[in-house]
Amino acid sequence: MLFHIELSPTAGIAAIAVAVTILGLPHGALDFAVAKSLNYVTSGRTAIVFLLVYTAVAALSILFWIELPAGALSLFLCISVFHFSADWRATMPSYARICLAAIVLSGPSILYASIVLNLFTALLVSNEVANWIIQAMQLIFGLACIGFIYFVISAAKNYNAKSGWQVIEWTGLIISSLLLTPLLHFTLYFCVLHSPKHLLDVSKILRVSFAKVIIVSLPFVILTLLLAGALFKLIATEDIEVALLRWTFIGLFGLTMSHMLLIHLWHRSK
Repeated sequence: MLFHIELSPTAGIAAIAVAVTILGLPHGALDFAVAKSLNYVTSGRTAIVFLLVYTAVAALSILFWIELPAGALSLFLCISVFHFSADWRATMPSYARICLAAIVLSGPSILYASIVLNLFTALLVSNEVANWIIQAMQLIFGLACIGFIYFVISAAKNYNAKSGWQVIEWTGLIISSLLLTPLLHFTLYFCVLHSPKHLLDVSKILRVSFAKVIIVSLPFVILTLLLAGALFKLIATEDIEVALLRWTFIGLFGLTMSHMLLIHLWHRSK
């Protein structure tokens, strides 16, 4: 922004897709290792059953989006708030982290409503329903800000000091959600904050090095890329910019449904 560097829309979306693939997919690709830690995978047979169930949930979620895109988008936003709030489960009460996650996801609807509208309509949602969802996001953003301000004031009153890094992180996320364009904001949060946090969390609990975590995730990343490429060739017929955006996000929705369900069970067990 400072240097007025601009990418063409197609180049920008392609760069985002690559970033999500390289930096974002590995954190979900560890789900097999997480399933093993929960004893869901104890043999070759249970491994096959787990992969079939995981894939079936993702596939059914994608079909749900294709058939009912407005309902799926609304569900995706709600699930994402719940899922992303786990980034701060060790340092913040549940209401505060849900408020912060809601700010992160709803912030772009404040200054970039027209861009968000274009993104939602590209995801098969009608123009009218997309406007309703954006208005709901704006309302949620206001309520989430009130809740988060209450948390900050309460922490200050109770002398519950937070580290400088935490304050910088919160401030950066709120500013990013308001000032950066929606896709750039989402990509930076997902790839630079959410995914590394999850990878470190998994490596710590599974007691393996961060490097090994990356290596373990590679086969699943490669498999996902191959499947995504095949689906893209079979389904995508529109302009490359719209098609890449559409199937990247709809694919993320399918994977998020399986991933979030498993990680929720994992967090509960821990």
